[in-house]
Amino acid sequence: MAAITTDMRMDLQYLIDRLENMGTTARRMPVTNKLMLVEQELADLIDQMRTVLPEEVRSARKVLRERDSIISESQQQADEILKTAHEQAEMLLDQQGLMAEAQARARQYMEDIETDAQERINGADEYARQVLTQLREQLARHLSTIEKGLDALDSR
Repeated sequence: MAAITTDMRMDLQYLIDRLENMGTTARRMPVTNKLMLVEQELADLIDQMRTVLPEEVRSARKVLRERDSIISESQQQADEILKTAHEQAEMLLDQQGLMAEAQARARQYMEDIETDAQERINGADEYARQVLTQLREQLARHLSTIEKGLDALDSR
């Protein structure tokens, strides 16, 4: 059989097809039904398979390495995406926590201001009551003095 030229596609499938063809076209021995093959053609085909097989294996290993690299890269990207998502979630929770804390502080501040304002109003009311009470007492004394003076004037 003629040697395969470099122009021919010499891959493992082609060589397997040739081996199969060799088996199906071989002559059979009478009585035993065994195949008769040309030993040199079979040896050449086996040598070609041995030559091609390492290239096929290297190619398959390269594909597997590329696949592993893609998987690894994808896993790293997924891990980074998850890490970023967790960081953002924590940041949002922190922001919400800060917001809740700020709102609680604002409520407390408003309550303190309202309490202080009410205390000041109560204090001002008490002060005004005291001043007005004192003024009433002073006015009552002055009124009493005025009435006594008017009575004295009237009695003369």
